[in-house]
Amino acid sequence: MNKKIKCIGYTLLSTGIVVFLYIFLHELGHMIIMLSAGATITDFSIFTAHVSAVGGAYTDLSRMCMHVNGSLFPFIIAYVYTLFYRKNNTSSFYRIFSYVVIVISAASICAWVVNPFVYLLGTAPINDDVTKFLTVFSAHYHPLIVSAAAVVLIGMDVVLMIKKRILYNFIEEIKNCSEYAI
Repeated sequence: MNKKIKCIGYTLLSTGIVVFLYIFLHELGHMIIMLSAGATITDFSIFTAHVSAVGGAYTDLSRMCMHVNGSLFPFIIAYVYTLFYRKNNTSSFYRIFSYVVIVISAASICAWVVNPFVYLLGTAPINDDVTKFLTVFSAHYHPLIVSAAAVVLIGMDVVLMIKKRILYNFIEEIKNCSEYAI
């Protein structure tokens, strides 16, 4: 099989798997907090990216945790995965998959960088997790603290990606794909 086609296939397969896992972990992150607040889960769907519950005793802190945990839980799982990355593994799929894991987890945090600015302008999307988080958080703290924290998390991802050679291995893999292309 042509190396270029194989790399494209691995990239598409990796992206599909990681997006599916991200949605599952995102909704699971919300559900964990709902359950800890004593709620009863009434619906959980990966395909519609939705979890709903009834009941529960929520505090301001648990509401904020519920909204942030949708992004934070998959980010933490991806970060832990990255800590165990084997930089000497030469498997094309492993290298591409690992890169996609860290890029998608970091990209999901970007909304937490941008939306506090949009929130301050009064045009934040109403049903967004970041907006719901900021509705509670901004009563006590400045919304841009959220942006700063998100930048730190993304920075941690980038540093780890470089330190563990994920970026280098991915670039090497892409170069290998291009070398053998017809």
